[in-house]
Amino acid sequence: MANDDYGYFGKGDTGYAQYMTAFNRNFGGSSGGGGGGHNNGGGSGGDGSGCGCLIAIAVVVVLVLLGMGS
Repeated sequence: MANDDYGYFGKGDTGYAQYMTAFNRNFGGSSGGGGGGHNNGGGSGGDGSGCGCLIAIAVVVVLVLLGMGS
């Protein structure tokens, strides 16, 4: 792939802009500026680290184990 070819997203500056928009949307990047326009319609919970789900699963496992022990 050439340096200015971003595959599915296109080539040149437009391809790069579309690629970075998708990357930042998926992985929470904060680089760049420009207009807003995306509103998730509510609050955002957590710090974005992705640990909340893992902690919830661990709590459920502990509760199940305690329930089985009594």
